[in-house]
Amino acid sequence: MKKVFMLLALLGCTLSGFAEKMPIQLKEKKRPDPRSLVQLPTASIDGQVLTIDFSETTASRITVISQGTQVMVYNGSFTNNQIVVNLPALSDGEYQLEIEQGGNLYIGDFEI
Repeated sequence: MKKVFMLLALLGCTLSGFAEKMPIQLKEKKRPDPRSLVQLPTASIDGQVLTIDFSETTASRITVISQGTQVMVYNGSFTNNQIVVNLPALSDGEYQLEIEQGGNLYIGDFEI
């Protein structure tokens, strides 16, 4: 019985070390025409993998900024409806995601 308990405890500790997909709450920072209806993209972070989904294929620029140092740690341009970016060089901390899509700008904060 003691071995079973130790095995379960070890398994629990091991599984807690795996990353969990966490949604990033995005908000509009700038929209050129406030009357136009635009569906916000969705974003999530799973460990150091950033995923962004758009309702349609669109050109966008993705920027990640360290909130501690205010240094841009990632910048890229894409033309997809789903963007997956591996950010292995990021250390633990707080970051801001900026998504520029057309004239729209969306921002959201996340932690690693």
